[in-house]
Amino acid sequence: MSDEEAARETWLRQVELRAERPYTLLYLSTHGQLLHLDARRAFVAGAWASVIVMCQAIIEATLRDLHFKDYDAKAKELFFNQEDLERLRILRNQLVHPSPPGTPSEIWTVPNGDSVACHAALEAPARWAYEFMLEAVYSGRE
Repeated sequence: MSDEEAARETWLRQVELRAERPYTLLYLSTHGQLLHLDARRAFVAGAWASVIVMCQAIIEATLRDLHFKDYDAKAKELFFNQEDLERLRILRNQLVHPSPPGTPSEIWTVPNGDSVACHAALEAPARWAYEFMLEAVYSGRE
């Protein structure tokens, strides 16, 4: 493991400890647990776009499986207009659904379509998404 990956692993442990509740894994659907493993691995690897997509999917899977038992509604409907859930959904959609050039985006933030720079700029939103996912899934679970 590189120094950079070790630093990311340390950060993950710190945010997970802050979010920890008794019996937390009982509050993540099995689908959410599978995706959470991938989100952690993607984070350590610095795969920022993947982290964002996985975090949104973890929240959606948990809402569908454990809270609403609704497998047909669109994510927007499940997220009941909650601002942070909507922000994460939009960010995820910008990653997985291409838009015409010139469309305002939180993904393409560096001029001239510099993919490497845009990817690096996704680290901060990926960190936010991971922390938000933990809070959304585990908050209030005492």
